[in-house]
Amino acid sequence: MTTMKKLLIISRQQFGYLVDIYKWCEHISEDYQVDVVTFDGKQKIELCKPNVVVHYVSYKGNKTVRGIRFIIVALWHILFFKGNIIVEYFNGCDIFKKLMPLKKMILDIRTLSVTKDDDSRHKQDNCLREHIKRYDFVTAISEGVRTMLNLSPQRSSIVPLGADIISNTNKNFEQLKLVYIGTFDNRDIDKTIEGFAIFKNKNPEIKIHYDIIGSGCNNELETYQKYINDLGLNDCIILHGSKPYPELKQYLDECNIGVAFIPITSYYDHQPSTKIYEYALSGLYTIATSTYSNRCIINKENGILIQDDAMSFSKALSEIYGGRRMYDSEKIRSTMKDYTWSILVKNHLENLLESELPYINNSKKM
Repeated sequence: MTTMKKLLIISRQQFGYLVDIYKWCEHISEDYQVDVVTFDGKQKIELCKPNVVVHYVSYKGNKTVRGIRFIIVALWHILFFKGNIIVEYFNGCDIFKKLMPLKKMILDIRTLSVTKDDDSRHKQDNCLREHIKRYDFVTAISEGVRTMLNLSPQRSSIVPLGADIISNTNKNFEQLKLVYIGTFDNRDIDKTIEGFAIFKNKNPEIKIHYDIIGSGCNNELETYQKYINDLGLNDCIILHGSKPYPELKQYLDECNIGVAFIPITSYYDHQPSTKIYEYALSGLYTIATSTYSNRCIINKENGILIQDDAMSFSKALSEIYGGRRMYDSEKIRSTMKDYTWSILVKNHLENLLESELPYINNSKKM
């Protein structure tokens, strides 16, 4: 009987709340026994796969106590593990390589710092670079992130973002039905509301609706709701707050325009947006700000690129409405056919783990 391959993932972010790791486990578990060490504390998101075992570490106590507890539990699992080990980056994760320098480990990087303060951002990214030096191999979310970190192609690989086909309905674009799904933190979603209002005032006869799903840390829900009230747009812009993943389907079934509004800054430029993939694979046309990452995946068949201001958003709505009879959900989906999680996990993560690189797999030397 063939022994099943093994993978250990160390992630401080609770299992299920970072979609990448959840989807890795879902799709790689057909060929791998996967163990995940992660914090407890939030409502558990289950993955009913017999080959995936999640080891929860209690979140009780102050920051120092729970941090030490997590490190001890993770070290225990790393010590006796024979197989590939992936550590999801967090500040302080270099301790694993300091204490176990001979254990081969992959450091995975899903994001660079996106804080607005320049000094804080540079400090955080420099800390990340110091951690990278200790690890045997690095995986990054995009080529742009790898370039920003000056990672060697010989000791790094890209494991990109993907998405599922959440909605299979083919959209009718006669009426514009917009949806934004995501965080409000540092995203300037009020500019999309303002742009919507400009378009609506110029074209009162056009039927248009906007669902906004998400939340932020700075009372954005209350601020945006007041703004919508002041503009008199309560009937056509609805703030829903956060929604669990299973409930997103109804909005992606009903809407036909996805909004991926990310400020155009140096620190967001190479950060891909999960939602663009979800929008496109669900057959929605996308309005996306013109960051480097968005320019790599948005084309005339699946979306339109704009500047990060209200007037650009309004002009995009006008252009989309003018070309509404040219859009086709199946053609939109086809532009992202290689970005489903099942394909990405097989072509990127699993191929990497099964490669002959001697510095990533502990089982090959035992």
